[in-house]
Order: sequence, then structure tokens, then C-alpha cells
Amino acid sequence: MIGYLTGTIVHSDVSKSIVLTNSGIGYEVITATPLVPNKDIALFISHIIREDSQTLYGFESVDEKKFFEMLIDVNGIGPKSAYGLISHLGVSQILSAITFENADVLKSAPGVGKKSAEQIILTLKDKIKKLDIGFSMSEKPQKKGAKQPKKSEMDPFVIKETLAACQGLGFKDQDILPLVQKLLQDNQKATSEELVKLILKELR
Repeated sequence: MIGYLTGTIVHSDVSKSIVLTNSGIGYEVITATPLVPNKDIALFISHIIREDSQTLYGFESVDEKKFFEMLIDVNGIGPKSAYGLISHLGVSQILSAITFENADVLKSAPGVGKKSAEQIILTLKDKIKKLDIGFSMSEKPQKKGAKQPKKSEMDPFVIKETLAACQGLGFKDQDILPLVQKLLQDNQKATSEELVKLILKELR
């Protein structure tokens, strides 16, 4: 099984890239966005083997790879839908949506309907509590010896209240949730009322 690749991008389009390794072998990898040709790259790989095919899905972080592999274990979620979720929303926003049982956020990803979103929440809500990642997780691997970022302690009740208030103002959760998380990074003690004011100020 291939789990990690380093090499040079020799070709890339909207869905796939070819990575040429030092051994002279070029691997075709599913990537979220086009990558710059002739640029060196390192990717974590999820190697999906089927009876009639083998597909490599590339990720910038090991957390993305692990979460992708959790998603494809959910009944009815295939690799394409799982990869679309991570590419469209990012792990942190998916974790938030599952934690607060917000199916609408998950539905905003391509190929994910209401039933699939609800199944993801039902299957993974208890499992993600055991993960060593949170709302402030780093999306990219940390270099050895680098100072680890401090995790934020975010109050789920405050976030729920804030989202509910924003819904009443006509905003959609999938548009507001990333901003709520961002604001809480610097305002961890903020109440839901204070957060709503900060959000409206940001959106003016």
C-alpha cells in the first residue's frame, strides 16, 4: 500500500496530478486543485484498491488522510464523496458540523445529500470525540522541533447559540461557521451575543 509520495509534478489538471518520484516512476494522484508543474511536492496518500482499479488520493496532512478513511467507512459514502467533503469543507469544518449535528453544512459539499449527511453524523459523532484533533488543528504537518499551536477551547453551546441567531438574520450555517471559528480563536471568552456583533461587523 502506498501511504506517502514525494516527487515532482509533471502534469496536473482540475482533478488529477502526476507525481514523478526519484525512482523514475510517475504516479497519478487524485488532487483537490491543479498543482504547479515542475514543483516538488510531498503528499500523504490513501491507496484505494478495488477489483478493477487502484486509485491514489492525495492529502497535505495526515489528519486529512485519516479522516478521509473514516468517512469512507460510513455506509453510503464512497471515496469520491469523502474526498469532495474534505476538499470543499476541510476537516475542521466537517468536525464542527458533526459535533453540532449540522447536516446542512455537510450537504453543501458536492455529491452529499440529506441522507448521506445524516448518516455521517450518526456514524461518526461518537468516534470523533476520541480523535486528537479539534477546531484549531493544524492542516499541515509540523516540522520536527517546531512549536505546536495551542488548541482553542471553544464552547459548543456558544457556537450553537451564535449559529441559531445568525440563522434568524438570514445567514446560512455553512457560510457563518468558518467565521465563528475564526473569531473564537481570538475571542475565546466571547458570548453568543458578542460573536453575532463581531460577525455583522466583519460582513459589513
